[in-house]
Amino acid sequence: MDKGACISFRGKKFETRPALIGCTVGIAYDPMVPEILMDSYHGMESFTAHPLKIGTFRDKNPSLPVFMQPKEAESSRLLDALEKKQAQSMQRRADAISFGSYRKDGGDHV
Repeated sequence: MDKGACISFRGKKFETRPALIGCTVGIAYDPMVPEILMDSYHGMESFTAHPLKIGTFRDKNPSLPVFMQPKEAESSRLLDALEKKQAQSMQRRADAISFGSYRKDGGDHV
């Protein structure tokens, strides 16, 4: 698929979806009607590709290509590292021994 969301088939350009720019799509067609192609891409429903028609108007809200769409982050390496560091710091505080009150309880005997 080219940068204009078009594919070439038998010397003709066919319009597809802008979300598939840069992807490899599967094509199915009826040999009796080669002007209509069925395109498929994993994770998307099959759709019909028609011959390219260059008009005077364009789509005002084109969708982003698949590789540019935001992905849900499973976790953040930075946040994971900060959580680990904070847990270590809390453990060190819990393990620390304080001698501040030792002298107050024992009086003059050291």
